[in-house]
Amino acid sequence: MQHRAFERWCGGIQALNAVQVGKLRALLEALDDRLRTLAMIEARSGDSPGCRHCGCERLRRWGRTGCGVQRWHCSDCRRTMSSTTAMPLAQMRKRDRFMLVLEDMLGPHPSSCRQLAERLGVDKMTVWRWRHRIMDLMGVDPANAGHEHGPLAGIVEADETFCRESRKGSRQWVRHERDPAAHSKPDRLRWKDYKRLKLKLPTGVSRYQMPILTVTDRAGRIGAERVAGRRGGDLLEALNHQLTANVVLCSDGDPVYRQFANRHHLPHHVLRDKPGHRIIQNVFHIQTVNSLHQRFHAFIGLFRGPATRYLDRYIHWFLARARKNDNPSDRVWTRLSQLKTTG
Repeated sequence: MQHRAFERWCGGIQALNAVQVGKLRALLEALDDRLRTLAMIEARSGDSPGCRHCGCERLRRWGRTGCGVQRWHCSDCRRTMSSTTAMPLAQMRKRDRFMLVLEDMLGPHPSSCRQLAERLGVDKMTVWRWRHRIMDLMGVDPANAGHEHGPLAGIVEADETFCRESRKGSRQWVRHERDPAAHSKPDRLRWKDYKRLKLKLPTGVSRYQMPILTVTDRAGRIGAERVAGRRGGDLLEALNHQLTANVVLCSDGDPVYRQFANRHHLPHHVLRDKPGHRIIQNVFHIQTVNSLHQRFHAFIGLFRGPATRYLDRYIHWFLARARKNDNPSDRVWTRLSQLKTTG
């Protein structure tokens, strides 16, 4: 908009009533989110990005996309690209709202899909799909040994926590009730039926408890991984993913940890839940990893038991939120820069 036209437009604001001012404020807030998103996208590539297709740096400006993002033309492969090429934002509508979903996911108190959808003016299933797309892309790089802050070092605490199996969204109980001959009976009742029928829940660590290995060191680096099964070999495999050599291992009395420490020749301290055995030499304990369990269950509790088939994604989300960064905008941009597609 030219300067004179903008001045005339501003001069007419004084004549707006309360309803019109409210509508104008909502439009300006949406425009601010869109411009902020475009600025963050442009900052990703700078003034002269490399070609996303061939890596050539001989690029020239080639207009703008329909949403206002700078387009570039490669002199080598003759293909066009923009700052969103090879990013999760490529070919996505409502990018400003997508960014707000990502910002909410990394904020101090994530909203429910319904609450966030109502605030953004989109369908709740759209927010759900965006969240799972982000969580899927938040999968930890295997080269980083499954840690959000890099490999663990020094004194490392390791322990398991458990999440109750959830089949949220499953129709197997309904199908069995409608046609028992065609659909077999599920191996357990729905969790709400135990309370409704006043039955006892499966006690102890049953097969309906999903084990999750959590590790942390004294520098605040953490790792978490869902254990494939209940056998000792599954836990050993998870420990091989999470831990490296030259660490001091602190754990409970599970013999698998002792076996892992002996195999890799690691110093190992066993902590037990008895007075005088919870802390050794005022240094070695597993209280930090137990605190991590409380944080994890408080985070998972917000979603009222997510489906077990999506549990790995929620673990990735939990690890991403553990990044210590005081600036929410920087935190969002850091995560977005890491969420690159390979296509």
